[in-house]
Amino acid sequence: MTVAIYALSFWHYYVYWLAFRYGALPLAVFRRDAVAMKTMSLAALGMVYLAAPLDLASLAVMSAGFLLNVVAARALGSDRTYYGYEVAGLPPLRITAFPYSLIPHPMIVGNDLAFGGTLLNPDFQKEWWPLACAHVLLNLGLLLMEIAITPRRPPPFRITVISGCYIAGMGAALGAAIGSWARGGTGLPLGAAIGAGMLGTACLLYRRYSSGEMATP
Repeated sequence: MTVAIYALSFWHYYVYWLAFRYGALPLAVFRRDAVAMKTMSLAALGMVYLAAPLDLASLAVMSAGFLLNVVAARALGSDRTYYGYEVAGLPPLRITAFPYSLIPHPMIVGNDLAFGGTLLNPDFQKEWWPLACAHVLLNLGLLLMEIAITPRRPPPFRITVISGCYIAGMGAALGAAIGSWARGGTGLPLGAAIGAGMLGTACLLYRRYSSGEMATP
């Protein structure tokens, strides 16, 4: 189960980056992908978090963080939450409603508060601290992206035989390491297959988002 949880937990960050950076797909497509992948990620987190004994302090902090995220998204609006300015060319707009009236980037603050709050549960922390820390760091990465990176659209990406073999090889090596770590050296074949599939999927998502090779829904 460990391999599956990690394999399913971080795709929405990658899709956020692709949409922000390249903006080559309709906003509705990105929003659909982002919602589906974030739901999958939160379901994976919830599964392992709820399997640990209840810790009220941890639950309170985590709930406050996610609530802040929800309130911020509501103030921002659905389209702007999913990079409507960068992807769909919406006009610039300064949001002054709460919580933007108090803190900048409240969605990312809320996410980091929520994921950091899970670590207050000692039983969850003992087994799953890398999962929570990865979420915290990736949210900080989104913040850096929004501040420092200028969206642009590159030439269409092409998958060649050489690059395909490279992706598969790197994926197999990564997956083998994951499988070895998760199963004490007994999960190499499964880990290699999962890793190859993950990097292959990442490559296809990159092609789709950078070149816009998808019909408008």
